[in-house]
Amino acid sequence: STRVALDHLESVPEKLSLLEDLKDTRESHSQREMIEERYTKYKEIVSSLQKQLEDSKQRVQQFKVCDVKMDAEISNIEVAAPSYSWQTQNSFLSSSLLSDS
Repeated sequence: STRVALDHLESVPEKLSLLEDLKDTRESHSQREMIEERYTKYKEIVSSLQKQLEDSKQRVQQFKVCDVKMDAEISNIEVAAPSYSWQTQNSFLSSSLLSDS
């Protein structure tokens, strides 16, 4: 019985070591789960931010297209306005010259 008791006492440190390893494994698993949850949240945030960035880029592109169209329309109006004014003055002069004669 003494020998059994001694064998048991000698195996206790090994069992304690196994229990500590098991405890470390549980803690590692818990930390891993926590890290995976954080990573999942991080991926969701990054994905959301990327979508917002793409939406913003599209809006900026739409504004640029509208701005170019407006610039073209303004240029057309500016080109047409002096021409219209010149035609109006020319027609007025022609009609007054005709009426004088």
